[in-house]
Amino acid sequence: MNKVAELPATRRKWRIDEIAELFDLPFADLIHRAQAVHRQHFDPNAVQVSTLLSIKTGGCPEDCGYCPQAARHHTGVENEALMDVADVVAAARRRAPAVSAWVRPGVAPSSATWNRC
Repeated sequence: MNKVAELPATRRKWRIDEIAELFDLPFADLIHRAQAVHRQHFDPNAVQVSTLLSIKTGGCPEDCGYCPQAARHHTGVENEALMDVADVVAAARRRAPAVSAWVRPGVAPSSATWNRC
């Protein structure tokens, strides 16, 4: 049997060989272990609903290589400037209580991007 399967589900310090053993676990076993850890810390039947708020659309100066928001992509979607912080906060306050636990901007650009937007 895999030695990692016998270890406590929640640990802070892992040896490299133990981490490597996780990659050898069958996928279903890995999902089962993840669910067991999740159930130790969260209500297993609760669903968190989040709202994504597009605080800037298109024309992003960063090129992540996968994101269609990058300026190099021509998607036909109108570019929209970065929203003011006050507008983002107001939108979150309107949406969060009625719809979701979190309102996420859906972006985590670098500080350099914020300065260029």
